Amino acid sequence: MANPIISMARAGRQTAVIALVSAAWLLAAMFVAARDPFLGLSVGIAPILAALLVRFATVRVLAVSIGGMIVLGSSSDLGPNKIIYAAVVVVCALISGYRLILSPPPYAWAFRPLIWFGLAVIAIFAISYLASPAGSDFATFGRQSIFYLLIVLGPVIGLDSGRDLAPRAVYAILGVIGMVAALGFAADWLNRRGVTALPFGRFVLSSLVLPGLVFGLALVMVFHSRSVMARALWLIPVVIIPVAMLVTGTRTNLIIFIAIAVVLGSMRNARVPPGRMIILVVVGGIAGVVLFPIAVSVAVADPAFISNRVAALISALTGNGDASLSFRQDQADTAAELISYSPFFGFGLGYAVPFTVDSPLLTPLRLGWVGTALVASFIAALSIAVWRASRAYARNPATTAWWAFMAICIANLIFGTPLEDRGFGFAVMLACMAIGAGLNASENRPREESQITATRR
Repeated sequence: MANPIISMARAGRQTAVIALVSAAWLLAAMFVAARDPFLGLSVGIAPILAALLVRFATVRVLAVSIGGMIVLGSSSDLGPNKIIYAAVVVVCALISGYRLILSPPPYAWAFRPLIWFGLAVIAIFAISYLASPAGSDFATFGRQSIFYLLIVLGPVIGLDSGRDLAPRAVYAILGVIGMVAALGFAADWLNRRGVTALPFGRFVLSSLVLPGLVFGLALVMVFHSRSVMARALWLIPVVIIPVAMLVTGTRTNLIIFIAIAVVLGSMRNARVPPGRMIILVVVGGIAGVVLFPIAVSVAVADPAFISNRVAALISALTGNGDASLSFRQDQADTAAELISYSPFFGFGLGYAVPFTVDSPLLTPLRLGWVGTALVASFIAALSIAVWRASRAYARNPATTAWWAFMAICIANLIFGTPLEDRGFGFAVMLACMAIGAGLNASENRPREESQITATRR
């Protein structure tokens, strides 16, 4: 039996050590805060944040998603806040990776090939940086690589976090984030075009594909939510997201409506029957028509802005020419000429492209054709994993939303590359979280197991 006096002495020494370490850490944080308040605050709360990241899956997801949308949308330079955020992403990925290895979920087998594709993609980032014929700037590399790194690490964080959360909670998180992202896109682009009537500009990261993912999910959840109240609430993003995206006058945003066709299908497969979709389109369309002029009057300073954008769209569709299409073609020609100097590994993520490239050639320009093929292979492998897991287990609304998201990204190739959309990595992570939550909550056994059992009987 342990001597109580010795035990008390040991406890006292441990308490003293903890107190001394805490005091030293606090003094260090105060010293750093005197030079940089944000960095000092980050140092001070780092132990608390680390404990929360290790303990709670929700904290990891919110830190990477919402924290990233705010931090990465704050400015274009590589400041201390972005360096700290990148460290948080890596820590979250390491925690989630360790948990997935230690205790893999039943559906992990479908996603194992992603490990090798992910390692190859990370390797090509480094190779393209080192092989750049124009030289690479490390600050530019750090700023650009964060978004590409999220594409690789997002599924790790998402799949691990999804199994700890109920599908309804995950879907609700996505719904809120999608609407905030759509409103942020509207505020940013109206400010860029110089026609905003809002007292602020960009307040979060601007993205097209992230609201597109949530729009596809909302279309499904209107009919697959359990309660009438939940179905009515999902009507909100169905209306808010398109209105917020279209009020900017950005014609590219029309591609989000592709999701309507992609999610059609049988209710048993977590899709929406055509008849019900027609009703939803009519109801949502009426609500959108009523809300759109209100949004324009609140957010747009120039009354003629929307009519001019519509006239330009009609002119392009009728073949009368569009100046933006000519600009895009010129950008693509210039990008193709640059790619010819380094076709295999590109100019690297550390190369600051000196002109705007609204073309899918921007990815080969950065990573070369080898890097582009590897990133595309990673996304294809992830899609195959989603398909295999959804066939083996019950399909869920998130798997349907994934295909709508992929269709939007493919359509976006007409106007640019979805990989350069700042919200692409966030969308991949959140989609994987929702897919993992749905798979984990499924009460159906894998079909292979059912067939084996039936054969034995």
